[in-house]
Amino acid sequence: MQSNPEKELVEAAVGGDIESFGELCRRYYAAMVAVAYAVLSDHQLAEDAAQESFARAIVRLRALNDKSRFVPWLAVICRNVAKDMVAAKAKQISTEDLSQVAEKNSDDEYIFAVRRAIEQLPDASRELVVLRYYNSLSYEQISSILGISQAAINGRLARAKRKMTEYLRKNGFPENRL
Repeated sequence: MQSNPEKELVEAAVGGDIESFGELCRRYYAAMVAVAYAVLSDHQLAEDAAQESFARAIVRLRALNDKSRFVPWLAVICRNVAKDMVAAKAKQISTEDLSQVAEKNSDDEYIFAVRRAIEQLPDASRELVVLRYYNSLSYEQISSILGISQAAINGRLARAKRKMTEYLRKNGFPENRL
C-alpha cells in the first residue's frame, strides 16, 4: 500500500496538529495565489484570497470527505473567495478608475492587450494559462492542484491559446508579435 503524505498531513491537521496544517500552507500557498490571480489579475489581492482560503479551509477541514483531494478542494475554496472579491470590487469601481486605465502609455500597450486576451477567456482556461505560463507550473503540478488529467490540461491550453490569438488578431495586435 502506497503512502500519501498529503493525506497524512490533512488527517493530522484534522486531529489538531497545527504544524501539519502549517506544512500544507507552505506547500500550496504559491499555487493558491496563482489560482486566485487567474481570477483577480492582482497579485496583492490574490495573496489576500489565498490567505482567506486557508483560513476557511482550516475551519471546514473536518467536512472534507476524501482527504487525498485536499488540493483540488482548497482550489475550489480559493476560486470562490477570489470571485467574491471580484464582485465586491466591481461595486466599488468609479468612472475615475476607468479614465485612468485609458491613460496608460503606449509602451504598455502590448502587455495590456495580452492581459485583455487572457481576461476574455473563460475562468477555467484563464486559470490554466496563469498557472502554466505566469507561475511556470508543470502539467503534473497543475493536475494535482485542479484535479484534472494532464491530457485535459494540454487540450484546454491549446484551445485557450487559439482563443487568445483570435482575440489579439481581431483587436489589431501586430502579426509579428503573435
